[in-house]
Amino acid sequence: MRTPYSNEDKLGRINLQWSILLIQTLIEQGISRFVISPGSRSTPLALAVARNPKTEHWVIIDERSAAFFALGQAKQSHAPTALICTSGSAVANWLPAVVEANHASVPLLLLSADRPAELHGCGANQAIEQSQLFGVQLRGTHPLVPVDEITPSRVTMTQLITEVMMELQQPIPGPVQINIPFREPLLPRSFEQIDWIPEPLPPLPPTPPILIETSSPSRRTALSTLNESIHGKPGIILCGEAHYSDTFYLELIAVAEQLDCPVLADPLSNLRWGHPPHPRVLCHYDGTLRKLIAANHHHPQWVIQFGDFPLSRNIARWLQQSPPDTYLVVQHKRLWSDPNAFSTETLEVAPEQFCRTLRVHCSRVDLPQWNQPFLSMEQQAQQWSMDGNALNEHQLLRQLHQHLPAQTRLFSGNSMVIRDIDGWLPQREAPLQLYANRGASGIDGNLSTVCGIRSTTPSEIPLVALLGDLTLFHDLNALSLVHKTGGNLTLIVINNGGGNIFSYLPPAQLPEFETLWLTPPEIDFEQAAKLYHIHYLRIGNGLELPQQLPQQLQTKTPKLIEWVVDRNHSIQTHQQYWESLQ
Repeated sequence: MRTPYSNEDKLGRINLQWSILLIQTLIEQGISRFVISPGSRSTPLALAVARNPKTEHWVIIDERSAAFFALGQAKQSHAPTALICTSGSAVANWLPAVVEANHASVPLLLLSADRPAELHGCGANQAIEQSQLFGVQLRGTHPLVPVDEITPSRVTMTQLITEVMMELQQPIPGPVQINIPFREPLLPRSFEQIDWIPEPLPPLPPTPPILIETSSPSRRTALSTLNESIHGKPGIILCGEAHYSDTFYLELIAVAEQLDCPVLADPLSNLRWGHPPHPRVLCHYDGTLRKLIAANHHHPQWVIQFGDFPLSRNIARWLQQSPPDTYLVVQHKRLWSDPNAFSTETLEVAPEQFCRTLRVHCSRVDLPQWNQPFLSMEQQAQQWSMDGNALNEHQLLRQLHQHLPAQTRLFSGNSMVIRDIDGWLPQREAPLQLYANRGASGIDGNLSTVCGIRSTTPSEIPLVALLGDLTLFHDLNALSLVHKTGGNLTLIVINNGGGNIFSYLPPAQLPEFETLWLTPPEIDFEQAAKLYHIHYLRIGNGLELPQQLPQQLQTKTPKLIEWVVDRNHSIQTHQQYWESLQ
């Protein structure tokens, strides 16, 4: 007669108890969202999540889509989501999202189930090297011995997760992996006497945050030296993607007034919206700088860069003509971002702290001749937008600028979409939050990321995603997630017949251009929407857009709008705009 706790049953019981303890400890340390892809080896982890009432979990079949979904959740909440999947190539499907999380400084926890050591290197099924799979993309990795070889201890588990939580957030947020080998049997025969929610331990003392002392003598010396190198000289402030505090914008404007300089605000800085339009903040520089580049004059002698380097290539081209003598990168919880090697010095400090301290150490200047050309070119670009020249992508962005409700979340695909937003989406007082996967700027997983953002955004707040036709095609199975996330979601696919960004690059002159670079997707987006029961609307000309788009944005149900753009006409519109600024 079989006893309730035979040796075989004991192994399965340890697997489950270990997993229950891991999940409960994560919850106690602040991680309660889990994205699970089904599989066998991860069974104890998945069951521990499903039976814990304090978790939120989503089951997504495709591991690549699941990872980008979790990435979107972490982007929106600034807190890590945990991923769970089985062993083998399933784990490898996380790699694109892990790369993006690394380069975009987004916390992501990877709980990868694995085979035990005796099944590696012998041809066993679904057994690959997983603990080194992501290499330098991780902030930390924890390859564990098979869980049945250690006793699941509350103290040791808490110590492990405390270390993991630090790696996820400090000093730069990013992905962390715990690789967990399980031996079979994965579960006990009976779940009797299983405590699904262990008694919590007394809370540990909070880990002190890593602080940068801005008032230290070394900081004061650095800022005094900076004042000497920039006082009375023409300069600019660049603001790229970063997590800025609510007080940063006013501090930034005060610094720009004191130094009498313009602020070039990348759209992903999210500094263009949520405040009354300010003349110091420039939004059309990607087009207007072409005039200065052509003339090869009016260059800054100093630059202060906050966050990532802006996505506009014309900023880099302009600065490369006459590199500034002083180029300060203010870095804070982001990976190093100086792709053109401009920097002469760097400070690790919160941006708003830097601005407050800088105002104390820097003198006020007056440089009207430096600022006037920027103001004139900005006004010229704005006038072009209002003179009825709106066509194609520009017309769509103008309509969105006018009709997006306050607090809307806007997601942009890569390639031309984000560049058009950079060049054509100006300041507005109504708040707006823009997202994009610009860490590695990949085309993969964009719709899954959108759905992850939607799942952690209050349902009453609209979310609009602008995706190119290739971008949507590349993540088409994520349409299955649209109804799972709920809320007001509008997907706008800009169908311009493939990779239109290559039309502005040297491959466009080659006879193989369409087959090797443009690669228009052969897909009926209406049928794709129908397959997943998503409302579909096709807008084929500019007259329909102002009539239909505002109404569609108010509709609460998910919808897919196909905005059909003539590729050649789009290229002409861009050329006309750039030529008008010469």
